[in-house]
Amino acid sequence: MSHPELATEQAYVDRAYEHLERMRDVLASAGDKVDGEVAQAAMDAWAAKRLRTFEDAERGLCFGRLDFETMVRPLYIGRRWVHDEEQRQLVINWQAPAARPFYTATPQDPHGVTLRRRFRADGRRLLDLADEALDGSIVDGAAVGDFLLEELERNRDVHMRDIVATIQADQYRLITHRPDTPLVIQGGPGTGKTAVGLHRASWLLYTQRETLQHRGVLVIGPNRTFMEYVSHVLPALGEDAVEQRAIGELVDGVEPQRRDPPDVARLKADLRLVDVIARAAELRLEANPEELVLRLEGSFVSVRKREIEELLATVRAEAGTTVAARDRFRMSVLRRFYEEYGRLLGAGAIRNFDEVEQALRASGYLERVLRAAWPVVSPDRLVRSLTGSRTSLAVAADGILTEAEQKLLVRRSAAWSDGDVPLLDEARALLGTPPRAFGHVIVDEAQDLTPMQLRMVARRAREGALTILGDVAQATGPVRYPRWDDVLPHLPHGGEADVEELRHAYRVPREIMEVALPLLNTIAPDVAPPISYRTGADPPNVHRVAEEHLLAEAYRHAAAAPDGLLAVIVPDELVEQLPTDDLWNGVPALTPREAKGLEFDHVVVVEPALIELRELYVALTRPTKTLVVVHARPLPRELAYDR
Repeated sequence: MSHPELATEQAYVDRAYEHLERMRDVLASAGDKVDGEVAQAAMDAWAAKRLRTFEDAERGLCFGRLDFETMVRPLYIGRRWVHDEEQRQLVINWQAPAARPFYTATPQDPHGVTLRRRFRADGRRLLDLADEALDGSIVDGAAVGDFLLEELERNRDVHMRDIVATIQADQYRLITHRPDTPLVIQGGPGTGKTAVGLHRASWLLYTQRETLQHRGVLVIGPNRTFMEYVSHVLPALGEDAVEQRAIGELVDGVEPQRRDPPDVARLKADLRLVDVIARAAELRLEANPEELVLRLEGSFVSVRKREIEELLATVRAEAGTTVAARDRFRMSVLRRFYEEYGRLLGAGAIRNFDEVEQALRASGYLERVLRAAWPVVSPDRLVRSLTGSRTSLAVAADGILTEAEQKLLVRRSAAWSDGDVPLLDEARALLGTPPRAFGHVIVDEAQDLTPMQLRMVARRAREGALTILGDVAQATGPVRYPRWDDVLPHLPHGGEADVEELRHAYRVPREIMEVALPLLNTIAPDVAPPISYRTGADPPNVHRVAEEHLLAEAYRHAAAAPDGLLAVIVPDELVEQLPTDDLWNGVPALTPREAKGLEFDHVVVVEPALIELRELYVALTRPTKTLVVVHARPLPRELAYDR
């Protein structure tokens, strides 16, 4: 039986879509209303960007309504603002302060709300309504929880979906947490921390648009696969001032192509490398100042060697050794020369500053003097020399790294690794151009970042506007942090951070979560276990097979899986044994690290005994519907699975 007001609400939604189309048409023709080719091009570009924010509306423009004690007209909540010709609101953005009660009102604290109505829609068509009186009773329609369960039980897609219609109160509280201090969100598998982080980006851009539209928001994830998975959420929410990058992509022009062995990765994570790079830079920047002298208008004008040394010391003390600092030194030398030119010649100083500079630059004379005082050092070549030459490294690392560590660090490969990226960032910040600082930085899977990678994050969030997402129980990086207090000292204003926790696991059903939870006693005994929201999933299937049939059986179970997004998760050492013929096309095989942060309807986990326990915890908590475990060796005793 349908809700008695379904037709009335459908008519309201239809009207909202009509006005949305009108707003879209006005925006599309904005370029025709300005004069001048340049102005029209600028307006067209602006309009095109704004029009992209309308695209998500087809997924369900309006998803709820609030009735208030003190308001005659109800308030409709949706993905974007819609108004009529008289500028009267028809739908308000979910990020607007007025929409807060839709997510947070309770019978104990109703915020003046008398009725909360939720819409379930298929595109523009309403399918059902659920009414919730703020005395806790259900007035009419479907059960409120049914809408969330239906969304959670939908088949996954290759891209993550937004959750604006089903944000829960504990998630909304963190999405709208104050932006002026660092925020750490600890959350177990399936608690929605990634979705919270992305929707926080959208909320921040809405509430601080004047600031962040220019300074931007940076979202950092663990790898390219993860970033592709989440890449569609913010555009679907209408946000275009967000840059999304994997941690290995933070340095422009550098694409890591190899993975370091664990011992090398741990060494490159070590903060002692900061001192090694600084010493190497200092050695390359050794100054040999020369006098700058040139005959102008019959007189010899000069800046003496001692003066150049003084200018050099002043600039480096105040501005460091970056490209901008070198340019400042260059201008300081030129200004001193021009001052001396004016002092010596008085009324005979007929050349302006640019003409004097041009005379000094003739035949490369000025550049030769500058290079003697301040050599040009390529940051990338500096790092290449440290990781590719034992001689260069030995000089820079003397007394900092042991001989064994130096030997470990030097590799002949020309390709960069993930561990090299922070070294390059360090060198560029020291010798090149420091990276852009963003208005807010959101970091996902932050528990895996090394101290050197955290320095990269810090440079891009110099004022401490940070949201950190992760789960220390799922830490699988080169450095394992037992608690967030070990991470925060590496970040700006980390001592002021608020550490919050998400406990409810919406993605992983209880039947699957209970298989993985015993691992917490070993891998993270201080972490509170997540609480599964859903029950009623199929119990996990555990199959022991002969070792020679291990992968074949895994893919047989994968082929028999129900419809939905599927993955086979295998230990690193079995990757080379994976079949490559057409029989297995379409079934992704991932290592636990590659699967981190992703979600699938159905997962087959292969040989848990070969998977490190934290990575096994990750692998076992990827599915939303079914889990199959195929093994030839005995299961790890820490799994404590009833077999």
